[in-house]
Amino acid sequence: MIEYLKRLGYYPRNVVWELTLACNLRCRHCGSRAGKAREDELTQAEALDVADQLVALGTERVTLSGGEPTLSPYWHKVGKRLTDRGVKVNIISNGKTWSVEHTRMAMEAGLESAAFSLDGLEAVHDRIRKRGSFAEVISAFDACREGGLPTACVTHINRLNLHTLSQMRELLGEHGVVSWQLQLGNPAGNMVDNRDLVIVPEDLLEIVPEVARLRSQDRLPRVFAADNVGYYGEYEKAIRDRGARIFFWVGCRAGCQVLGIESNGNVKGCLSLPSALNDEDQFSEGNLRERSLADIWCDDDAFSFNRQFSEDRLAGFCRTCRYNDICRGGCSWTAHSHTGNRFDNPFCYYRVAVEAGVIEP
Repeated sequence: MIEYLKRLGYYPRNVVWELTLACNLRCRHCGSRAGKAREDELTQAEALDVADQLVALGTERVTLSGGEPTLSPYWHKVGKRLTDRGVKVNIISNGKTWSVEHTRMAMEAGLESAAFSLDGLEAVHDRIRKRGSFAEVISAFDACREGGLPTACVTHINRLNLHTLSQMRELLGEHGVVSWQLQLGNPAGNMVDNRDLVIVPEDLLEIVPEVARLRSQDRLPRVFAADNVGYYGEYEKAIRDRGARIFFWVGCRAGCQVLGIESNGNVKGCLSLPSALNDEDQFSEGNLRERSLADIWCDDDAFSFNRQFSEDRLAGFCRTCRYNDICRGGCSWTAHSHTGNRFDNPFCYYRVAVEAGVIEP
């Protein structure tokens, strides 16, 4: 399947950009351990230049992220620079200080939506983040709806909220949320220190059918499964189908069609992959103060964990799986977070179902 991606062409179609590592919360699951801004974050002029470089490479969609991106003094200027050049832009915020003014700025910048993180019903969300933060997120949803800006929600599935997804969907619908992305919480960053939140592989036998059921319902918010939810088995089409000709998982696209940029200009195949902040450097491909984005992206040796894939790099169940040449070990971040090996992923529905005797291999 990597050959298929090569034929489609490598270009940073979807980019998640950490504008700042500064954050006004200290969430128990934060993979980047956000809080203080990096000492060497890009200046406004540098960030606008990076935006131009993304446009030149054909980027179609950018998510402005953090930390808390609204703490960057130029978040809306970067957004407008991109949208003026035809890029679709959205922002993902914790909602803590989102206001009517933020809604106005986002709309003037041409952003197509604002997404807010909701980690459960009130007691669970506030336990994971901070007392009172649930009410702040709800207020953010309402401020956007009243201002005419479409909203989305992102939820990491953990041990405290996995049984309440249906109730959460009802709540989001009541506040006009248009789309809802569900992703598995991984033991990375702060969540390493809060393993009581981390699901176990067997939980996929409940989570995957539930996500498929929620997606089958014709109502808002529309439910989307993130790239670390799956893979294969009887629910794959229901989980993955978005109306495209290919409705199954075709492997991690980090460094092939997906790109992550850290606030100091470091480039990774996916923003979620660990970096120096977590004492890792294997996924860092270069820095935008030292090399242009085109030089980094077009380097034959860059993003080798995906671009130079071969089946003999797989380990564990993944090595002998019938889907191994297509799947390539699933989500790189999830596999590495749980096993330290990007090519051995225990959080796969097919793997868990086979090992539990639920389906035939």
